[in-house]
Order: sequence, then structure tokens, then C-alpha cells
Amino acid sequence: MTRTSRRPFDKVVQARVGRERAYAEALLEEAVEAMLGGELDVARSLIRDVIKGSIGYSELSRLTGTPEKSLIRMFGPTGNPTAANMVSVSDQWQQYSGVSLQVKSVRVPRRRAVKARHERARRAT
Repeated sequence: MTRTSRRPFDKVVQARVGRERAYAEALLEEAVEAMLGGELDVARSLIRDVIKGSIGYSELSRLTGTPEKSLIRMFGPTGNPTAANMVSVSDQWQQYSGVSLQVKSVRVPRRRAVKARHERARRAT
């Protein structure tokens, strides 16, 4: 039986980011959705993989003017980047990659309206 070398999952993801631009874009899209949904740990992890697999902390540091070690801490497991830092990193990655992220609003049913429909349906049965 031969042993196969195993790469940690984050290294596999980062390698794919480096090879496939569409994959990097999809990860960033997921990161933004996670951030807006309050899942900050997930967002940081995805952004970290995109940074490591594409632009790298050193170049990102040069472009943003933020020390490399600060960026590494910000996007680490216990990091807490400010909104200003997130926007700066996002702007630089978009310029680096030639991708433009856009936010689109989507109407969702109001909680009160959903509850009212549920009550009417319950009474009807």
C-alpha cells in the first residue's frame, strides 16, 4: 500500500483560485453574501483563500498601504477587519483581477405578511 500525500483543503482551494478566475470570483461573491448574512467567520475564511491564491498578502499590503502582518491578522480565524479595511481590500482585489463586484437588492416577503398568510391558511383548515 502506497501513501499518497494529502494537501490541506485550504491549499487546494487556493491553488484553484490561482488557476480559475471564475472560481475566485465565485468565492468572493460567497464571501460578500456571508458577510451580509452575518457569517463573518465564513467571509474572512473565503477572502483569505482568495488573497492567498491570487494577489497575495505582500502585494495587497503594497497596494492598500496596510502592513502585511496586519492583513494576515485581519483575515485570520480571530481577525476583526473594519469596514474600511474590507472595502480597501475589496477595491484593490477588484482592480487587480479586473472584476467588479455589484450588490443587487432582492425583495423578500415581509415577516408580518408571511405570518398573516400563515394564520389565514391555518384558519381556513
